[in-house]
Amino acid sequence: MQFIHYFTAIARSKLRQTQAITSFFILLTALGGTNIVRAEGSKQLVSQGGNRPYLEWASGTTANIVRKTLLKVYVKQGEIVNLGSSVHTSFDSQDIVYRSPFGRQNGVCDVLSTGYGFIDTLAKETAGPLPNLGGYTPCSFVATETGIYEVEFHAPNLTGNPAIRTTTATFPTDNTQGSGVAAWDITVRDILGNPKNGRVFTNYVAMNLGGNGIPLNSDFFIQTKDGYRYRTDMNGVDPFGFIFFANSRGYIDKTDNSTLYRTAKADNNALSPFQGNVEVQRPDLPDTVTDITHLIFINRPDPEALIHLGIPTSPVIPAVPTNFKFTGGTGGSGNQTPVGVGGNFSFDVSSSGSYQIIVDTNTDGVYDPSVDRVLQNVANAGSNVVFWDGKNAAGTNLPPRSGNAPYNAQITLRAGEYHFPMLDAENNPNGFVIEMENAPGAFPAGKNKYTIYYNDTNYTTKNGTFVSLDGTGATNPRNAATGIDSSAGRHQFSSNYGDFKGIDTWAFFPSQAVLSNLVITTTNQANVRGRKSVRFLTDADGSGTVTVGDRVEYTITYSNLSPGNTSAINFVINDTLPPQLTFINAAIVSKTTGNNITLNSSYSGAGALTTLVTGTTASNSSTLRVGDTITIRIIAEINSMNSGNPISNQATATFSTADNPSATVGTVLTDADSNGATTNPPTPGSYFFQTADDGINTGNDPTRTDDDDPTLFTVVSPPPKLRLVKRITALNEINFTGFVDYINPSDPRALDDNAPNWPQPKDTYLRGAFNNLSVKPGDEVEYTIYFLSDGGRNSTNVQVCDLIPANTTFIPNAFNNQAPANSSDYGIALGLSATNLPTAPTNYVTNAADADQGRFYAAGTTPPLSCSGSNNNGAIIVDVATSPATLPRAIAPGNPTNSYGFIRFRVRVN
Repeated sequence: MQFIHYFTAIARSKLRQTQAITSFFILLTALGGTNIVRAEGSKQLVSQGGNRPYLEWASGTTANIVRKTLLKVYVKQGEIVNLGSSVHTSFDSQDIVYRSPFGRQNGVCDVLSTGYGFIDTLAKETAGPLPNLGGYTPCSFVATETGIYEVEFHAPNLTGNPAIRTTTATFPTDNTQGSGVAAWDITVRDILGNPKNGRVFTNYVAMNLGGNGIPLNSDFFIQTKDGYRYRTDMNGVDPFGFIFFANSRGYIDKTDNSTLYRTAKADNNALSPFQGNVEVQRPDLPDTVTDITHLIFINRPDPEALIHLGIPTSPVIPAVPTNFKFTGGTGGSGNQTPVGVGGNFSFDVSSSGSYQIIVDTNTDGVYDPSVDRVLQNVANAGSNVVFWDGKNAAGTNLPPRSGNAPYNAQITLRAGEYHFPMLDAENNPNGFVIEMENAPGAFPAGKNKYTIYYNDTNYTTKNGTFVSLDGTGATNPRNAATGIDSSAGRHQFSSNYGDFKGIDTWAFFPSQAVLSNLVITTTNQANVRGRKSVRFLTDADGSGTVTVGDRVEYTITYSNLSPGNTSAINFVINDTLPPQLTFINAAIVSKTTGNNITLNSSYSGAGALTTLVTGTTASNSSTLRVGDTITIRIIAEINSMNSGNPISNQATATFSTADNPSATVGTVLTDADSNGATTNPPTPGSYFFQTADDGINTGNDPTRTDDDDPTLFTVVSPPPKLRLVKRITALNEINFTGFVDYINPSDPRALDDNAPNWPQPKDTYLRGAFNNLSVKPGDEVEYTIYFLSDGGRNSTNVQVCDLIPANTTFIPNAFNNQAPANSSDYGIALGLSATNLPTAPTNYVTNAADADQGRFYAAGTTPPLSCSGSNNNGAIIVDVATSPATLPRAIAPGNPTNSYGFIRFRVRVN
């Protein structure tokens, strides 16, 4: 092949030869060592024998990918980078170009035929850079940045094939290298001179062997972005000029952006476009969520490099799909579908990745992608819907089974999916050896770490193009979609079979398989639909708004509608009320005459709402006949668990059909129904407006989001409330006992000390006096502020401010004797989760502006919290709820225990 191309030179500062070598050896001498460092570059690629692959820097393209290999290397600040090349007269006189992560250390190595940066013999290539014995003189620098450096090895020319050489023969160092570089090296040493292999990688490698009939035996290490590592042995492939890369999808049918899972074919060596609107997932484009280019390492990756790249050092185990089911495509409920109609598979996944659904169309119990119908592509995190046209692998309609028995389907997800798309690789006489080196667990039966997959049979693309992959030297077997062991080399082809083709070989680690079933029918299909509305039934507090203690009424209606033509048997309605609702009662309010569905008498707000009537025949089971309708109402009361968020509820019905009575063929969720609502929020006795389409599919027809919306209504949540009761609890360190009721009809706070949710008995907890005390100068008075959170919801970020009374002075060390030893200025006490005041667990806090919850603000200073008046005599501020920043609302006396507490301080009378 001849390559025509262009190159734009970028001006860079050159390293001065003398300066670089001098600084390099001074550094090693200062460190006092000359550790042998293995080279990392072409040495590895020729170590397995065969013929020498030249690293290309050419202007030609293959499948629109420029044949220029951009190498990358992870380097840490202070490490030494050594570079060498067999080219000393590159086409642009920039023999080796490198760029630093942030562009502050970009440079060019001018390789000299006299030795600087020059790898001109096999011995030097093998030895690596000096001071390795017999090594080459490197172009080197000390990294000033940490990150990924880029390195370009420029060829003598931009076109032309290099001279053919075996790996043991002397390689050229002149223009006969053509558009390739025969030998090259990137060696990283740490500051002690220790080798740092596994640092060099690239997105793709463009190489040229110089001609056909030349074997390539190199090993490459593929690192997927989800942590899987593969060793790929080229094993004698005959690719001539080639681009090697690895990705998550291989070839893509652009008609619907689906992964092809096939070998592609082109009409010419440009390999663009491939037949049938197909393209290769290109390695020179940025990654997306679904299209990921894996990294090619020359050695096994250094974990430090992986960590820097954000790649896990252990492989990520594939997620197991959930909620896998089939829904018939006529819009009717259940997993039944008429012949030739098909339907939709739906499933949920926790992370993106590829999936494979296999319909066991030949019913042999083996999920064989080479004969059964396969649906496979990329799944997004969340809910996924995959259409199936009801056909088998041959493209004919799948018929009903005897007795309308179900067909089974299986889904697996894949992790570490690695596609190896070889572009224009003419021959592969020995096949590839691909080994997954770090599998996260045991493989399924019949699979192992060498299992690979491919499919070279003829096919039709999504736009209707027939692609023939016939030809002399084709692979045997042609279809290895079930997997084949590559330990001895597989996916062989010869006689230039790979010419004008994009050969795809792939591997992966599968998840646990999940099964579902479907029924194909000509006559029997139920068409069950469910609706649900909710009404504001009673306004218990007469507020005119929906609040705790009010009641609501749900109306659930299920019908078996035309065009359904078979009864839904074993029919059961399930409804579990959310925790914010307390079940009151339920009743069937109407049903079609003759219907035998009955209410479950033990229903109390969860599980089966109706009873399954069993018998020997379908006719006396719980049956929703064609044309039947049943309506059930549930009354519930809003309880104190309401958090102010919308209350969501949905009923579910499951059923079978007479031709398949042993399996659940249908699961139908109710769809929210406004049922004549006229105001929002409604008046008592009226219905709540409902969302017509929330844009989320929750289980009915997976192609629609407007047929399975839950009922929603919002409760008006009363505001939080913090009750404060202040008492004098000691005089001159003599405690007051007993409870004194504060009775003042004109004071709205008069009832605070009688709130029902204070801990009981109150004379033990809310003790203290508030008037009729006789004090004199010098007396010590102790104040306690009791607090209780008992509003409509939790109290958050609670701070309490109390001004020091006039004619008194705050005692800064009142609790030093009770606080931790060797401490001072503990003038504030905080009791939380207290069960008995005199012996309550108490936190003593200092008066200073420190990390604890309290602080004293001297007279004239401004506290951060607005107090009840000016700070003329000092003030205390206490952050009651900081970690967590919530006082839960009390739901019963003293419950929960951290819904109440106290703050205490002492003053001296002036």
